[in-house]
Amino acid sequence: MPQEKGKQLTFDDRCEIEEMLKSSESFREIARKLNVSPTTVSNEVKLNRTFFRSRELPTAAQSRCGHYKECRIVMLCYKCSSDAASCKRCQRKRCYDLCEKFDPLVCPEREVAPFVCTSCRKRGYCSKQKARYTASKAQTKHDERLRAAHAGVACNPSELRMMVDKVKKLLSQGQSLEAIWAVHGDEFPVCVRTFYNYMEQGVMGLANIELPKKVKYAPRKKRPEGAPRMDLAGRTYADWLALPETLRMLTVQIDCVEGLRRNSKCILSLHFVRLFFQLYILLPGKTQAHVKAALDAVDAYCEGSFADTFPVLLGDRGSEFLDFLKIETGLDGARRTSMFYCDPVKPGQKGACEKNHVELRKILPKGTDFDALTQWDVSIVCSHVNSYVRAGQGVAPIALASLVLPASLLESLGVATVPPDEVVMRPSLLGL
Repeated sequence: MPQEKGKQLTFDDRCEIEEMLKSSESFREIARKLNVSPTTVSNEVKLNRTFFRSRELPTAAQSRCGHYKECRIVMLCYKCSSDAASCKRCQRKRCYDLCEKFDPLVCPEREVAPFVCTSCRKRGYCSKQKARYTASKAQTKHDERLRAAHAGVACNPSELRMMVDKVKKLLSQGQSLEAIWAVHGDEFPVCVRTFYNYMEQGVMGLANIELPKKVKYAPRKKRPEGAPRMDLAGRTYADWLALPETLRMLTVQIDCVEGLRRNSKCILSLHFVRLFFQLYILLPGKTQAHVKAALDAVDAYCEGSFADTFPVLLGDRGSEFLDFLKIETGLDGARRTSMFYCDPVKPGQKGACEKNHVELRKILPKGTDFDALTQWDVSIVCSHVNSYVRAGQGVAPIALASLVLPASLLESLGVATVPPDEVVMRPSLLGL
């Protein structure tokens, strides 16, 4: 328990909270044992709980929309043959993959004490998003907020202005920060290393450009958070070449296509080399978690045939693809595919995928704002790109893909055949 009033809860306290919540103890009983206020316990649980969905439930049940009862939306699908029935009752496609107004259903009982589903009697069969309190994850969240609270400039505005004015004057005379601090270090509220950090943040108009020596060096690249180390033994391009020819022919090349530098969204492309066919999925962010979620959705769309459709994946060494264990693990916990990686700076090793992006860029050229796109826009682009007959092939890629790939996969992603004379390969397809 906290040793003094106003002190933080410890990890042992959080373990105690977790155990007592599992025993259905009230916040008042927990607070009495920890010698803190019930409000402290309530805030702790609400702030540091984690959310999850049950894997045992079907995807449709987990994705029920909060507007399901009053929803009357029709014609979500591209060239839908019926406008009589609501899309929520469609048995062929999942409306929540296409609808921009989808809002996950939130359980009202989860938003009142005890704010977790540990003691709920409906927990075993409830399809809504659940919440639980785990001491280790709660401690991690607390530590992250504590670090964020301590970030920033640690001196008052008048001290900062005095220091910046003095430093700017001496920098303009060609002096280095080290020389300035050797003479005036006792007058300044921070050390020279801290001041370098302030300059990285652009404090009070100062920038690294005013340090002629520093701008000669390229900034160091940081490993993305959560990225595993590059231990790719058995998963290199040489290992892929050692596979039987039948598996190499069935390889699906995976890549990400980006828009503007400020965009968070990107497009995940899955290229079936033997079919000249490429699927596009809009990702909310270029992270390992979003790639994993997209492949899990494709797994569900394949309805049990993911391993046959995607037996081998070949991608580059981008950080979003490095968590190969999660990529290879299916919704049921079993291995569903094998992930291999091209050599560094060798995009030509998956050249078919890179070349097919030329067709995508005809509709979404470089400089397109991907944050303005929806999955429905990407589905339309995918339909037109794959309905475009390439020179020397004689048939559109989607004609071959519809014979080989699961129909449920194409339908769920909204990919449909477009007549040759109606194919548009310009930005005007989306009104850009």
